[in-house]
Amino acid sequence: MPRSPLAPVPARRAVALGASLAALATGLALAPTGAVAAAAPPVFVSEILANPVGHDDFEYFEITNPTGAPVSLAQAGITFAYTYADSTDTTRDVPLTVESDVTVAPGGSAVLWLSYRNAAGTLDSFARSVEEFRAATGASADTQVVRVTGQAGMANGGDRGIRVLGPEGILTWSHYPAGSMADDLGVDFAVPAAVGQPARVLATTSPMTPGTVAPEALQPEGPGEPEEPGDPGDPEDVAGLEPDPTLSGATLQVTELLPNSRNVGSSDGFEFVEVYNAGSEPVDFADYALTYLYPQDYTTNTNEALWPSTPRDVTIPAGETLVLWIKNGPNDDLTDADFNAEFGSDLTLGEDLVEIRSAGMANGSPRGIDIRTNTGFSVNRAYYNMAGASDVADNRGIQYTASADDQGLQTIVAGRDPSPGRVQVDQVPGGLIVPPADAEAPQVADRTGAEIDPAAGLAIDLAVTDDVQVRTVTLELRNDVDDEPVAVNLVRDPADPTAYRHTVHPADVAGKSWYEYVVVATDGTRTTTTEARRVDVAGANDDPVRLNVTDGEFVGGTTSISAAGETFPPELDLTIDEQVVETRPSLERSPHFVFEYSQTDFYFRNGVRIGDEILAIFDEGSYERTETLSVPVPLEHITQGEPLSVDVWAGTKAGPWIDEDENNDDFVISGMRLVLPDGRTLRPAGYDDPTRIVQMGDSAGKNDFFVSEFTLPDDAYSAVAHDWDTTATTDGAHTVAATDGTDSASAEVLVDNTAPTVTPSVEEGRVYQGEFVVDAEITDGSGSGVADVVALLDGKPVALGTTTSSTTLAAGDHVLSVTATDAVGNVTTSTTTFVVPEEQPGADGLAPAEGAEVEAGSAILQAEVSDPTGDALDVSFREGYRMQLGDDAVVAGSGTTTDAGALERTPEAARSAAELPTTAGLAPVASTDELPYYTFDVTVPADAGADASVRLTWDGTADADAQVILYALAADGSSWIEVARHLTTTDGEEFALTGTVGVADAVRDGVVSVLVQHSEGYASPDLSTRDTAVTPRHADDTPRSEYDFSFAWESDTQYYNEEFTQHQSAIHDYVLDQREEQNIGYLFHTGDIVDDWDQPYQWQNASPQYQRLDDAGFPYGVLAGNHDVGNRPADYSVYSQHFGEARFAGNPWYGGSYKDNRGHYDLVSAGGIDFLMLYMGWDPGDEEIAWMNEVLAAHPERVAVVSLHEFLLTTGGLGPIPQRIMDEVVATNPNVEMVLSGHYHDAYTRIDAFDDDGDGVPDRDVHSMLFDYQGLPEGGQGFLRLMQFDNEGEQMRVRTFSPSLDRYNSEEPSLLGPADDPWYYQDFELDYADLGIAPSDKSLTTTGFTADVLTTREIGAVTDVPSGGVAAVPWDLETPGVYSWYAVVSDPHGGVETTAVRSFRLVAAPVDPTDPTDPGDGDDGSDGGSDGGSGGAPGPGGDVGGHAPGGPGGSGSGPGAGAGGGTGPGSGGWVGDSRPGSGKVVGRGPLPDTGSTVSPALLAGALGLLGAGTALLLAARRRRAD
Repeated sequence: MPRSPLAPVPARRAVALGASLAALATGLALAPTGAVAAAAPPVFVSEILANPVGHDDFEYFEITNPTGAPVSLAQAGITFAYTYADSTDTTRDVPLTVESDVTVAPGGSAVLWLSYRNAAGTLDSFARSVEEFRAATGASADTQVVRVTGQAGMANGGDRGIRVLGPEGILTWSHYPAGSMADDLGVDFAVPAAVGQPARVLATTSPMTPGTVAPEALQPEGPGEPEEPGDPGDPEDVAGLEPDPTLSGATLQVTELLPNSRNVGSSDGFEFVEVYNAGSEPVDFADYALTYLYPQDYTTNTNEALWPSTPRDVTIPAGETLVLWIKNGPNDDLTDADFNAEFGSDLTLGEDLVEIRSAGMANGSPRGIDIRTNTGFSVNRAYYNMAGASDVADNRGIQYTASADDQGLQTIVAGRDPSPGRVQVDQVPGGLIVPPADAEAPQVADRTGAEIDPAAGLAIDLAVTDDVQVRTVTLELRNDVDDEPVAVNLVRDPADPTAYRHTVHPADVAGKSWYEYVVVATDGTRTTTTEARRVDVAGANDDPVRLNVTDGEFVGGTTSISAAGETFPPELDLTIDEQVVETRPSLERSPHFVFEYSQTDFYFRNGVRIGDEILAIFDEGSYERTETLSVPVPLEHITQGEPLSVDVWAGTKAGPWIDEDENNDDFVISGMRLVLPDGRTLRPAGYDDPTRIVQMGDSAGKNDFFVSEFTLPDDAYSAVAHDWDTTATTDGAHTVAATDGTDSASAEVLVDNTAPTVTPSVEEGRVYQGEFVVDAEITDGSGSGVADVVALLDGKPVALGTTTSSTTLAAGDHVLSVTATDAVGNVTTSTTTFVVPEEQPGADGLAPAEGAEVEAGSAILQAEVSDPTGDALDVSFREGYRMQLGDDAVVAGSGTTTDAGALERTPEAARSAAELPTTAGLAPVASTDELPYYTFDVTVPADAGADASVRLTWDGTADADAQVILYALAADGSSWIEVARHLTTTDGEEFALTGTVGVADAVRDGVVSVLVQHSEGYASPDLSTRDTAVTPRHADDTPRSEYDFSFAWESDTQYYNEEFTQHQSAIHDYVLDQREEQNIGYLFHTGDIVDDWDQPYQWQNASPQYQRLDDAGFPYGVLAGNHDVGNRPADYSVYSQHFGEARFAGNPWYGGSYKDNRGHYDLVSAGGIDFLMLYMGWDPGDEEIAWMNEVLAAHPERVAVVSLHEFLLTTGGLGPIPQRIMDEVVATNPNVEMVLSGHYHDAYTRIDAFDDDGDGVPDRDVHSMLFDYQGLPEGGQGFLRLMQFDNEGEQMRVRTFSPSLDRYNSEEPSLLGPADDPWYYQDFELDYADLGIAPSDKSLTTTGFTADVLTTREIGAVTDVPSGGVAAVPWDLETPGVYSWYAVVSDPHGGVETTAVRSFRLVAAPVDPTDPTDPGDGDDGSDGGSDGGSGGAPGPGGDVGGHAPGGPGGSGSGPGAGAGGGTGPGSGGWVGDSRPGSGKVVGRGPLPDTGSTVSPALLAGALGLLGAGTALLLAARRRRAD
């Protein structure tokens, strides 16, 4: 329960100190009025005001003279310092200089005005006059006001002070605690009891009274204070207390803690906990132990540590105390005589003074002590440093009394001189509590199973109840192998307080035939002991001769074969295939190293090692739980006659080793043992008590590593072993046997030294065209079976059975690698190189020429075709349309946008043909803050058909590093369909974008809407500029004129959304309120949104806070930290419900998602800088790293900021997974410039240089920043990061601010930099050059645009055209006008080339009166509609080859100006090897000009040549067929 800093402090009536009281009373009587005894310092600081309203122009502290004589500061040599420590630690003190000498009258005061200027220029105390100071603070005209300099302001948040120093050292100091200041409200202090002691806090958040001191401020406290008269019936000390049946409460109470004592060596030498027996009966402390608490609040702990005492079996008499002395290593050799000399006490070790082995109590963090029964019931708890308080001081005891609201909770009375063993009557009840009557002994019900499963261990399940309280339940275990029993104290199950459970680990069951146990339960008065119960181990092997192999087992390579018997030394013959082999003594199988551990932290990688070999890592975080770890010890580490050493290491966050730059975990281990194959348990040398706790860690008195050295008895080597080289024999069945002359055992094993066979589906060197399957047949014959297969295609994983093709794969060599491993480890790798040719056919020499005039009749369409591999080609000639920039059918527009994906566009102007500014293209579009674009609305002819497609081609230029994308609007208007994209490399680069969309997919109301967009994502608009006049939110805000825009960053907000919701609200209030003033364009969150992923209320606290950002359209990104997904399970299900892809997908900045927002990326542009914000949540693996690399590779032009939960350690190092990301993501992607992370409680910046081009010179600096303040009070005190981008100064400034505290930077010592730059990690600048940032304008220029409408209406087709040949078809047309067509050339393997749409003009043919008929004319087509009719059916006659074209269509307004042409030739077009004569017979020579007039004589000659060529072609085909 929090204590009120304003609560009156009761007088402390000390036991047996009457003489001292009388002496001090006499001294006070002799002192002058208004003054105190001469023991007080000559002056003390009686008031501090750190937070005046507005800019802090009038900060001050008041000094008071408590003596009877005037004090001149100069003559007395008195100086002052601003201090960070509420102790005698002056390491970080900042000296202050008083402007002139001050003489303070007896009992009088003076005011020292702290004067300074801030860096922002918004505060200048020197510009203010003393008269202004008096007016602002209320100081009277006769109050001395003198300036003091040397410190740029006092911390508003508290935990700071002013120290008074004299020639001989510290006189006193006044320390104002956290949260004790408010606007125009300060802290008042009372005179200290003696020189060298701190001034007592008299009142906090107290009104300003400079120059005026309350009378109580001159009254000292302490042992010399006269005792207040009490009621006549009050006892004078606790020895006089009597049993009082009306009282209730905890019988054991924490009455004093000393967390910060005088040092012995490098550690506190005399820390202690005082426990008082408030009951009327003696208490056996063997039923209790202390638990050290790491509290989040008064009911919830983030961690716990059991602190058992040595000895434990001590009794605390009624009304007396037990003092528990912390032994931490350096003070281990001290005795009770040393302890008593320190405190003037009279305690005896083993009676009323016991020891606790621990590193001790923290000084600066919230901590607590809980007295608990051995069964886990909490009796009484005491806390300190809660809710931002600073209760710890040098050699000052913290004294407690029982809370009026909670009998199990203590509240602080005051800080006093430590008095171990001497409790004051104002700390305890006025009598002794009479415990409830105990009428019954505990009841024990055994629910344990009937046998032991050796794979699961012995699971003991008990129900224990009592009419009062079960204090201790002890389980005494025996087995058939070990001589000594093991005793275990059981702790109740929190979910079922009557349940007591314990599991004997499977490693401890190994080699045993049975376990027997007895349960002893006590309630402190009565004890119940159960009858011994024996439980057998199921399936125990009691064969007299045993082999380590079984029938049908596969073996390979060098295999250790062993046999064990029942005698020592073993008299066994081991044979293989009836041949006796040489053997050596051996253990039957690997022994297990087993131990218990507790208080490990999830962040650290602790381990078990033999030498440098790591046998196991334990990093799951046990916290208050006790876990058992069993590690098999490989037999190669065991040699008969030599000791075995197995080490437990306290790990860093990277691994189980010592790194001078990293911290190691602090935890405890116990019960170290080696369980032999025969079931015997060995203890390490020097460790005989399995309950003894060993402190692990890098703190004083702890062990970086603990060596367990075992001497294995010779009779443990009850087996013989032989290392069998199976490669020297044949594969197949072999017999292993062993005998002791009486009994025997044998097994038929299968030797397998043959690797699997891999037969790939592709052949070495073969050229593959068309579709084919990448596969492999993998067999192991009669071997152990295929266990693993890894297939790679060109170095990348590929699933066997994948179908691919020569049009899918790039032309050139490809390598298929298949590695197969069988069950015993035989490996084979097959590597096959195959070839894929270039499959893209080509078409050239198209005729008629573009824009040519062709006489009405049969126009000949022709193309010279080619194929890289010489394949015969099919050519289809089809009708098409072409619309270009400048045509009436194309309406162009341009503009800029903040949303690259916006469907609705409002171009600056719509331009049809008549409105174009030039014939060369469109006017450029440029912007610094927005994204340029062009739109083209293309009218598609109504008769194009739903199965037609539109090929779009845009030509233009852009600035360097511009991602330009060509889109078409979906037919339903719901999205943009990406058609093509291009990334420029130089400024003004000319390039083209081209691609095809289906009419059905992209035509809406007869129009295809086309967008050419510069960049993707979102351009954050400037809500204010450097020139905007804004009112600073804080006096130390960076002036708005010094930066262009800013981003914000929050991290590890879990405690805010668990409990301290005001801080989450304050952060989002701030970014929304300051969005315009500071031009905040984005908010990062690097994980741990909530503390407990499975607690719905925490998500319900968090989600509405982010809904505020959603509703405001504020761009932000989040990722999941370990707390959001349950740490080790990495369960993203609840995170996805609240922060999955659906929440963000509609945002313009949201680039894409990985597994429902487990990872995602945002695309944001601001200030002429394109950013890629790449996020990946907790526990990334191979797939996640691959996805990150794909995203980074797709956006090389952007400044990439990678956000992770875990990356930097607190010292700048990297753990295993972060190291992978550094090596495989950060190092390999030149666009990565920053990495942001949280997870670890600290602030740090690391810089890594990378040589991206391999020339030996670094090209890029990557700045990795750690920001996580959750270790501060209330889970972080609402601090966030601001990243301010200054394009003029070309730098980014990083600042740290708390809207909750309204202050920049935390003064928590662990977050501070070097003494000359304490804000080094919290307020710093990074140059743009080091960040790879170069702001630039975006520009886009259109130089051309074409839309080809490709219908499926075929004019004619030719098959099997040889590469290099010419294909031609006639198109019978009679109506003059413009006609358009294109050709589709395809090879047999899927390669396709579609030509541009070409147009010609059909003109009327001259009438020949000598030719009244046209023998090849087909039927007329039907009348054309508004767009021209279809052609008629082929005629019965036809030209050479019988390919008669259809008749002309009816009149209309089709794809020109006249009638539609025929669409169906008789049976195809023409192909031949002769030189054409009339334009209808075509060959390999130059193509004809189909716009010329053809004479009958030339036509006859051409037909003859065509016939001859056809005959030759047919003959050649027959030869190829033969």
